[in-house]
Amino acid sequence: MISSKEMENMGKAIAEIGENKTCMTEPVIKGAKEALKKGGYEGAEAYAAQLGGTDDNTELLRVLMIAKKYDLGTEAAMKVLDNLTKIESGKW
Repeated sequence: MISSKEMENMGKAIAEIGENKTCMTEPVIKGAKEALKKGGYEGAEAYAAQLGGTDDNTELLRVLMIAKKYDLGTEAAMKVLDNLTKIESGKW
């Protein structure tokens, strides 16, 4: 369950993420969510490292760093990943 503090911080994270266009494919988002669920941020960062040299790698790491900056738990970070398209469009 996402706490009220995380919800507040999620708004801040979403605003920061939305400042730049995200560029991640659906398979990468799905893989990142699975890695977050199984291994937390360390697992997701390891997954991102496998994508080295791609735009997906750069964007995934940026989103993960912002989520960690605002102390989002893995469930909240997965919710952010689920809604990257909406965040980018400004319709979150």
